[in-house]
Amino acid sequence: MKHDVSGTTLYHFPHAFIHKALEPILIKPLGPKRHQALLEMYLAYRPRNSFSGLPPITDEACVRWVAGMIETGVNLVALSFGAGVVGHAALFPMDTEACEMFLVVSPGNQGLGIGTELTRCAIQLADELGFERVWLSVEVTNNIARHVYKKCGFDYLSHGVTDEVDMGLDLQAHHQAGGLKVREIMTRDVISIHQDASCRTALDAFLADGIAALPVVNSDGELVGILSETDLIDESNVLKNVGDVLTKTVVSVEEGSDVSKVIRLFHSRKLRCIPVVGPHKRLVGVVGRKDILAYYAARMTVATT
Repeated sequence: MKHDVSGTTLYHFPHAFIHKALEPILIKPLGPKRHQALLEMYLAYRPRNSFSGLPPITDEACVRWVAGMIETGVNLVALSFGAGVVGHAALFPMDTEACEMFLVVSPGNQGLGIGTELTRCAIQLADELGFERVWLSVEVTNNIARHVYKKCGFDYLSHGVTDEVDMGLDLQAHHQAGGLKVREIMTRDVISIHQDASCRTALDAFLADGIAALPVVNSDGELVGILSETDLIDESNVLKNVGDVLTKTVVSVEEGSDVSKVIRLFHSRKLRCIPVVGPHKRLVGVVGRKDILAYYAARMTVATT
């Protein structure tokens, strides 16, 4: 069964980051336009047959192998603006509850943190697609990969009896906030600003309230954008109205959204807080990282009393 990724966070908000050599990388689901670029990554891989007999030695076998992954797997690619596809992760459904994960970073881009980010994105994608368990196999001698997988939450299922070890991740146990709704932890007393207000008023709010962003509303209380401190860095903007400089494309969630979705957005979009909307996109609150941490702290306190 082919899984549809069009409703996932990574489809709408690809994960961007700077790797250890200070180059930008974008992780997103594989689309038809990137099939050839993925194949080229594997055809250029040297040496071939270097991990568990992969990539296949001959070009013809390599082409068939990549085509098979595209056909049967749910694929993510890590894109470099200069080098094209530099990493690949695939999820292969084993049944309705479990999938196998496969991950490769091109030789010239290993050791830069791309594998870690790809692993986290693959875990996120597996969770959003409804899988409960993720399984993988890694060579015993690949200590770097084993360290990355362990850091990302995988546990050993076998211990080097052969040349490979099996590792698994229980997604149900992995998510501490499973089932928790945004309305249960969000802050309802939210500071916002009207789109017709002056940016000088917004500047005063930033300085007085110690906030980094202001949700922007219209006369009906509907969320129409967001204004950040960065928008006012240019002095000329301070003389304008909020509606002239706000960012109209704003990430928001509904009250009934799962907190796990918010956590994914924090990871993929590097956000600190997200506006919460009710019916007709009316602003009803905000949810931030501190709201989630406060929930964890309160739950731990109850558990120890």
